[in-house]
Amino acid sequence: MNALAQDVALLRRLYTGESVQQARKAIRQLREGAAPIPAATSPAQRHLEARVFLCLLENRHLYTRYPLGITAVHPEPEGIAIHLESEQRATEVLFNLLPAHAPGQELHGLAGLRITRRDQTAIELRVLGQPTRLRLHGLPSRLWRSAETGTLDRWVDPDTMRLCWRSSPRAWTPTECEHHARYEDDSDSYVQLHQRGSWLGSGLLRRAALLHTVANTYLLDGYRGDAVAGARLVIRSSHVRGHGPGPHHIVSALLDPICGLPLQVARFRGDTDERYGSDQHFVLEDPDKTNLLDLRASIEQPPSNLGPELWDSIIRRLPSQGFTNGAAPGSLVALCGRAAP
Repeated sequence: MNALAQDVALLRRLYTGESVQQARKAIRQLREGAAPIPAATSPAQRHLEARVFLCLLENRHLYTRYPLGITAVHPEPEGIAIHLESEQRATEVLFNLLPAHAPGQELHGLAGLRITRRDQTAIELRVLGQPTRLRLHGLPSRLWRSAETGTLDRWVDPDTMRLCWRSSPRAWTPTECEHHARYEDDSDSYVQLHQRGSWLGSGLLRRAALLHTVANTYLLDGYRGDAVAGARLVIRSSHVRGHGPGPHHIVSALLDPICGLPLQVARFRGDTDERYGSDQHFVLEDPDKTNLLDLRASIEQPPSNLGPELWDSIIRRLPSQGFTNGAAPGSLVALCGRAAP
């Protein structure tokens, strides 16, 4: 591997959290001229990844060592692998992704999503009938089975729940088909708006590690909204005061021309001197205005119910330096409104 490819592999690793060996192998396997972090090739895969990323943001009921409860991702053109940090986080993710419903109630989870393969340390999920692949890593098979079983305990009345992913492993249920026809009709203008904007959630999932490799982030949540002409994704981040690089490094990494996304800074509010520990609010957009990425960073003390042992482990894993190719906060503010590279 030449020096340039080595540098690109190390850069990719900041975004994915992969080992050096994994990043090098991924770069070697790319076609000539391909992006170091490939985009999902199929619209169905982009849509799935955008939904998964939103799930990781919206459904947070436990504190984790890493902001999203995932340590690394491995993006490929046809799919993505995600490394989860614990059985508890795996249970939470599966509970919110796998489709189920109570009689007469709306569908919970992603219609058509099924566990299609179980390995020694991973499970694979696909949306039936669509070119999709999502692999969840990080646990031995025994704990993956435990995580699947643990999803049942989260229901108020498990005996009344109809688990589509268990009762119909090879076909969509009528309830799922009805839900898809009602809420995901391709001819609906609202659905089309969010489908056009799914590249952002997918792209962020494929770069999820940068949320903890380049900044002192310890907690993340968020939600999806609407902008004037496109979709809007709000990400709220909590950062450690006085430890590690500040939140602007995330923005710098997202704007990087090699591994970043086609975004530009549209608005900024806050103090550009992060030594004062004030909140920062970045709004990023793409040139075609299909998405607004609303980043709201707060410097704050940990919640009182976050245990001291977990907090110590969070402090130990904070990066010592930020995104070294990036610009300072003041320089990012100067870029407001300029075209993305």
